[in-house]
Amino acid sequence: MTLAAVAPGQFKLHGLVNFATSAVVEEQGARLLLTSGDDDWEIDLSGISQADSSALSVFLCWIRLAKQQQKSIGFVGMPHELEALAQVCGIQPLLNNVKGLQN
Repeated sequence: MTLAAVAPGQFKLHGLVNFATSAVVEEQGARLLLTSGDDDWEIDLSGISQADSSALSVFLCWIRLAKQQQKSIGFVGMPHELEALAQVCGIQPLLNNVKGLQN
């Protein structure tokens, strides 16, 4: 699993995000986001091959980081299974409405 910059402010998450990998994904992503120098972050999730509920925790950590850094963040390309899990957990609206977090 990797989070890679694909353009200024744009990142793509690839691979497996589960309980075994989520801590590494979150830390790697936080370092990359913080060093990007961009005010708007967009993370493409279409490269996720498999994910469990821990992936949602990773996204929430990145949302909190964006808010702390006064950045905006958005997620695109969320796999349908993960989107359904976010709906069941009640956080889908949060993932859809995180752009413009700047105060």
